[in-house]
Amino acid sequence: MGKIIISQNSISKLAALAVMECYGVVGLVPARLGDRFLSLLGKENLSRGVDVKIDGKNVTINLYVILQGGIKVSEVANTIISQVSYKMKKLTGIENIDVNVVVRGIRREEYLG
Repeated sequence: MGKIIISQNSISKLAALAVMECYGVVGLVPARLGDRFLSLLGKENLSRGVDVKIDGKNVTINLYVILQGGIKVSEVANTIISQVSYKMKKLTGIENIDVNVVVRGIRREEYLG
């Protein structure tokens, strides 16, 4: 019997796609503060806003996001955590997943008057 190996890169991309489906998320930003300009990442660079650490059967996913202004940050963060955990368990079968959300910025609302 063989085994299935899921790469860190694949986990990063799956997590990023799950985040982008959440209401209130403007985008992901680079995980490293060295990329100080906080440019929003396009689909090809999504995984740069995700940091994955694998320790045996435990996976920790840190997500670096910019949220939309005017919404409750804690609700969006909790939605992101539950959405990413659910999708990762469903799509990969990994059970021991810790998801952390780091809010790097809030994009202010634009009012048209």
